[in-house]
Amino acid sequence: MRILLVEDDKTIAIGIEYSLTQEDFSIIPCHDFKSAQQVLAEELNQIDLCLFDLSLPDGSGYELCKYVKQHSDIPVIFLTAIDDEVNVVMGLDMGADDY
Repeated sequence: MRILLVEDDKTIAIGIEYSLTQEDFSIIPCHDFKSAQQVLAEELNQIDLCLFDLSLPDGSGYELCKYVKQHSDIPVIFLTAIDDEVNVVMGLDMGADDY
């Protein structure tokens, strides 16, 4: 299973990537919106799951989710410290499968 991990905090990203590779998942790490957008444009049909942070230095995980859901049925999970009810509802309304 190939997982697109978009997390701008490299320490958190390394921890998540380590944990998932220990379970034999293949990780495509991105640390900003632009690189994630490029991966999605080039490899969308090869990705099985997307894990998105909301706050990226050059964009939003919401925008990435919207793109994924417009072009595929790949599951999207938001991994973020932003847990206000309005943000959770907005993420799920955009098509995220979990928050």
